[in-house]
Amino acid sequence: MQIEFGWSLDGASWADAASGGTAGQVRMGPRGLLGLLQTRLGLSRPSIDPAVRTAQYLRLIEQCEQDGFWPARSFALDPWSTARQLLGWRDAAVDAGWRAAEDADLPPRLAALAAVERHAVVGMPGTVDADGDPATLAPGAADDLAEVVAELAREGADWPLGIDRLLAAEDPANLPGLWPRLLTLLGAAGVEVARRSARDGAPPEVVVVQCRDEWTAADVAARYLAAGPSTGLHVLATTDTAVLDAALHRRELPAVGAVESSTDRASHQVLGLYLDVATAPVDVHQLAALLDLRVLPALEAEGDPIGLVPAPVRRALLRALASEPGVGGPAWREALARLQEREDAAKVMVSAREIDRLVTDPLPADALFPEVLSTRLGWLADRLRAVGHRDGDLRASLTQVQTLRQVLGMLDPSTPLSRRTVQQIIDACGGGGSSALAGAEVAEWTVTTRPAQLPATGGTVLWWGPEADGVSPPVLWDEGETAALTAGGAHLLEPETLTALQVEAGIAGLAGADTVIAVLPGRRLEDAGRPSSLLARLETDAGRTEQDRLTPESLLDGDRWSLAGRSLEVRTPAEEHPCPDTSASRTAGDLTHLLPSRVSYSQLDTLIGCPHRWVLQYALGIRPASVAALPTGPRMIGTLVHAVVETLVQERGRSLTPPSAERIGEVFDQLVPQLASELDLPGRAAERAEIRGRAGRSLAELFGRTAEAGLQITGTETRFELPLELPLDTGPHPVIIAGSRDVDAVDAAGRPLILDLKWTSSLRRYADLYDSGDAIQLATYAWSLAQEAAGPGESAEPAEPAGVGYFLLRSGEFVAAEPALDPRHRPPMDVDDAWQRMLASASEALDEIAAGQVRLGCRTLLDEAGLKTDAPYAKRRTAIGTAREAARGRGRVLVEDHCGIGDYAQLCGLIGDGR
Repeated sequence: MQIEFGWSLDGASWADAASGGTAGQVRMGPRGLLGLLQTRLGLSRPSIDPAVRTAQYLRLIEQCEQDGFWPARSFALDPWSTARQLLGWRDAAVDAGWRAAEDADLPPRLAALAAVERHAVVGMPGTVDADGDPATLAPGAADDLAEVVAELAREGADWPLGIDRLLAAEDPANLPGLWPRLLTLLGAAGVEVARRSARDGAPPEVVVVQCRDEWTAADVAARYLAAGPSTGLHVLATTDTAVLDAALHRRELPAVGAVESSTDRASHQVLGLYLDVATAPVDVHQLAALLDLRVLPALEAEGDPIGLVPAPVRRALLRALASEPGVGGPAWREALARLQEREDAAKVMVSAREIDRLVTDPLPADALFPEVLSTRLGWLADRLRAVGHRDGDLRASLTQVQTLRQVLGMLDPSTPLSRRTVQQIIDACGGGGSSALAGAEVAEWTVTTRPAQLPATGGTVLWWGPEADGVSPPVLWDEGETAALTAGGAHLLEPETLTALQVEAGIAGLAGADTVIAVLPGRRLEDAGRPSSLLARLETDAGRTEQDRLTPESLLDGDRWSLAGRSLEVRTPAEEHPCPDTSASRTAGDLTHLLPSRVSYSQLDTLIGCPHRWVLQYALGIRPASVAALPTGPRMIGTLVHAVVETLVQERGRSLTPPSAERIGEVFDQLVPQLASELDLPGRAAERAEIRGRAGRSLAELFGRTAEAGLQITGTETRFELPLELPLDTGPHPVIIAGSRDVDAVDAAGRPLILDLKWTSSLRRYADLYDSGDAIQLATYAWSLAQEAAGPGESAEPAEPAGVGYFLLRSGEFVAAEPALDPRHRPPMDVDDAWQRMLASASEALDEIAAGQVRLGCRTLLDEAGLKTDAPYAKRRTAIGTAREAARGRGRVLVEDHCGIGDYAQLCGLIGDGR
C-alpha cells in the first residue's frame, strides 16, 4: 500500500491519490492513518460517545475536589462544562506527548490536569489495567495516538504494517505533538517516508463572481454546471449546498448533497422536549407539541401519520388541552376515561398512562436525580424502538436516549442535576443530525468539501461559497505552561504554525487546478459570509483584486450567459400580472347541504359577521390544528376567572355574603394548574401575581355589588339546548341552539338578571354594543331564559323580559341598566328587538349560502365604504358606524368581524396575494 498523507486530508476519497487513484494507493489524514495503524496493530476498539468520556472525567474531578484545586469554584457552579473543558485540555496535552512527572512543579492548570490524571485508569469500560485496576476513563483520539506510538516503539517490535511508502504533504518535523515521532517509527518499521514534491507551474486562473445572496449565487453555479461538458470539473463545496442543490434539481442536474449536520434536526429535539414536559412546572404548550409530534409518515395513503404518541391518545389529550390548558382537570380525566373504554384500550392505555404520569407527577426541578431521570426515559426508549426500526432519524433519537441513560448511570446518584446541566448533557449526547437533503447524487464532476482534498489533475474547480475555514482553534498555552509541557515530553507548535498547516494545504490543493471559479453567495442565513483567506491569497497570486470580481448581471449579454469559457442561451419569461380575486363574495353551486342543524351563539355571531369564515370553520370544519388552538392570553385568563366565579357560586349557594379576598385567591390558585398552567412557568411570577390581584379585586366587586343590589346568583355556566326555527326563504329551518349563560341571578322581587362575563382590555366595545342594542349575545341568553320559563310547546312572551348586562372581569365594571350595578343610568336594552334582528341577519346569510353566494364580511364592509384593505383605523371605524346604522334601518344587525387577524385572512384576500 502506498499512502499520500496530509494534515488536512481526512475525509478525502480513497481513489483520489495524486498518482491518479490506482490500486493500492490511498489518500488519508491523521484520523485515517491512525485508524489504519490501529487495525494493523490489533488495537482497534469500539468508539465511545464523547458524552460518556465527559461523564467519566466529571467523576474523576469529584475525587480531586479539595482546597487549592484550581477549577473547584467553576466545577461547583457548572460541573458539566468544567469537566468537558478540562477533558479537552487534557486530550490536547496528551496529544502533544505530555506525561506529567509525580513531583513536577506545574502551573495551576496543568497541576489540576495532573491531579485528575493520577486518579484515571485509561481503558475501555469494563476492562482492567495491568495492575488489575478497573478502567475509569475511556481512551480518546489522543490516547489512541499515544498507544500506537508506544506499540511501535516497543523494543524488537516487528509489525507487518502492509505499508510500502508514505508520501507526506508536509515536512514531518513540522507536524505537532506525537506525529513526528510516529512517522519516524514508521520509517524504522520499514515504511519509506518521503516528502511530496511541490507542484510546479503557473498559479491557476481565478474568476470570482460576487453575488447579493445565496439564491442568486446558486443560479450562477447551477448555470455553469449546466453549460457544458463536465470532464475535468471538480466542485469544491465549502459551504452548505441546500440552496445550490435546489437550483440544480430545477435544471434536472444531480445534487451535490453537502448539507451541514446540525443538532437542531427534528430527531435531536425529541429527548429535550420529552424531559421538558416531564419536569415541573409542566408547560402545556410543550406538552401539546410532544403529543402532536409526528415522527413517521402514514403507512397507508389515507392513514394517520405515526406519532411519538399513538394517534388515539394524541387526539383525545389534545382535545382536553384545547378545552382546559392544564393537566389533571375534568377534561383531562374524561379523555383518559374515554380511552379506557376503547376496544384497543390495552394497547393505547400504555402510552396514555405514561403521558398522564409524566405530567401529573412531574419531576421537581430542584430534584432531578440521575436514576429518576433515567427511569422516566424507559417509555420513550421503548416507543422509539417500536416505531423507529425503519427510520434512520428515529434510530438516532433512540441512540441519543440510550447514551443519555448510560451517562446518567455513571453520575453520582445522590447529587441532583440542574435543568441547565441536564440540557448540556442532552446536547452532548445528541451529536450532529444529518439533513434529509444531504443525499449526494451521481454526477459527472467530482465533489469535495475541503481545498486540500482536491485531486492534482488540473482541470477546473467550481468553488461554492468560499468562507473562512471553520476548524476549531487550537488550545493556547501560556509561556509557563509551554515550558512545563515541553519538559514533560510534549512537542508544541505555535498557533500560527498550526494555522499555516491548514492554509498551505488548501493552497496546495487549489494550485493543482488550471482554473478556479469562486462563487460568493453574499449574505447567507441573513449574515454576511466570513472572508476566506485562501481566496484572498489566490486572487493576490493571480494579480487580481476585489475590483476585478464579476457580478451576476455582467455574465449576461443579451440572451447569452457566459462564464469562464462556458455559455448557454437564456430567456426572459413573459411578465405575468396575477389578478387575485378581489370580490367580496365567493360563488358556488347549490349549498343547501351546508345549512346547520345545530348552532351556538358563537356560530350565529360568526355567520352574521363573515359567512365565508362560517362556511370554512363550521360547515366545512377547516380549523387550526389542536396544538395551535391551545388557549392562551386573554382567552385562557377569561376561562380561568369564569371557573373561579363558578366555583365560588357553587360554594355559596344563594347566599348574599360575598366571598373573602383570601378565598378568591385560594380558588384562583387551585384552578391555575388546570386552566392556565403556563402562568406557573419560570419567569411568569410577576404576570401571575398581577392577574391574581386584578381578578381578586374584580370578583370582590362582582359579588359585593350584586349582594348590595339584593341579587341572588342562582346559577353559573347554565347550559341550554332549545329548538329554534330560522325563517329562511325556503321555509322555516329547524335547528337546535345550544350554549351556556355565564351568570343567572334574581332580585328581591323575583325578576331575573343575566350577566355575561368578559375578560377584555377594551372599555368601550361592550358598552357600545349594549347602548346601541346590538349585544346579540345578551339577547340570545334572554331568549333562552324566556323559553325555559315558558316551558315546552308554549309561547315565551313574558310581561317583562329578563334584565341583561355585562361584567368586565379585567376592570371590575358593570355594563347594565341596573343603577345599583352600573351608576351610568343606562336605559334597558331592547333584547326582543336585538333577537329579531339577529334572526333576520342569520337567516339572510343562510339564504345566500344556500343559493351558492358566500359573502366575505370584512371585504364587503370595505367595498361598500370604498376603502382598501390597508385603510387606516379611523376610516374603518367610521365605515363600521355607518354600516351599523344602515343594518339597523333594515332590521338587521352588524357584527364586526376581525378577519385581518384571524386564521382565514389569507383565504379571503385580506393579507397575502389578495391584498
